Amino acid sequence: MFDRRPVLTTLLQAATAGRDLLDDTIRKLTPAAVTEIVLAEIGKVEHDVRLDLHFDGETTSHLQTAAELVITLSLADAVRGLYGTDERPWPSLAVRTPADEDTTDPRAWFGRRHGIGQAVDAVLSALKPAEADLGSLSVALGSDKWGDLHWYTQHYERHFARLRTEPVRLLEIGIGGYDDPDRGGGSLRMWQRYFRRGLVHGLDITPKTVTGPRITTIQGDQSDAEFLDRLGRELGPFDVIIDDGSHLNDHVQISFHALFPHVRPGGLYVVEDLQTAYWPRWGGHPSAADGTSMGMLKSFVDGLNQAEVRDPRGEGSYVERNISGISFHHNIAFVEKGLNAEEGGPEFLRTLF
Repeated sequence: MFDRRPVLTTLLQAATAGRDLLDDTIRKLTPAAVTEIVLAEIGKVEHDVRLDLHFDGETTSHLQTAAELVITLSLADAVRGLYGTDERPWPSLAVRTPADEDTTDPRAWFGRRHGIGQAVDAVLSALKPAEADLGSLSVALGSDKWGDLHWYTQHYERHFARLRTEPVRLLEIGIGGYDDPDRGGGSLRMWQRYFRRGLVHGLDITPKTVTGPRITTIQGDQSDAEFLDRLGRELGPFDVIIDDGSHLNDHVQISFHALFPHVRPGGLYVVEDLQTAYWPRWGGHPSAADGTSMGMLKSFVDGLNQAEVRDPRGEGSYVERNISGISFHHNIAFVEKGLNAEEGGPEFLRTLF
């Protein structure tokens, strides 16, 4: 199995480009590597159907290769269906159906045709999945972000909608399943479905076996700032980072300061389960004072408005200069990365009244 990430990074960018550029990209990446990615996205299809993918005059057969029901599609159209934005992405689509052995029974004939339609729809739906909302995806894929412990997906929808069709890079701290390497990963699978052009990375202190065509898992400690900085330099910059890890207050703060520099301008850093900021056994305090994760986030609000008490051309901290917005919801906060350079009110207004 080859490392898909370099190929995916290029392919996700080219999928919305013109057809000539996409064809050139497939040639450079090699049709074999691109085909493997397409088949990984399709996964298993529970129908007796063959998929013929053609490119530059050559055709390769996949799925049930001996099946009489044959779907023919160009490799470029398959990529465009998976990662592009076209509403009708398959101008090369052709279907060859099995020969009818018995046409004397209309009911049997129509029954067979219905089965053929289901099989074709299964393949095309896999090549262009319907856009489900995050709540439905969370329930279907086993994430706890909706209807289990939390009600977060409504807030994620609001903040992530503008990024849904972009080739984002996402890092989530905490894969789930505790110490069991075979458990967890529901949220990673949810993000992979939601961001159909996204690369999804999961970090956990326990090695995990979560797999997916655009999922990468990393073993590491979120309290190790040097490791996190190295991870950000190697796999970032990220459009989205989500801290759903240990929820210990010192870990949350270490992770933020190590990884926030590796968020792209316009990106988001999300901290979940902020209730632990009020729980002493987790390093919190009933008033969410300084030294807690919520205390850290509260200080960012003051930093956002630093120009009212400091020359905006002064020596504000990296965080003060690069947070452009903060949104709080119940137990979750979204920190927006962006240049904070607006000027403060004029000096005379401060003492006018």
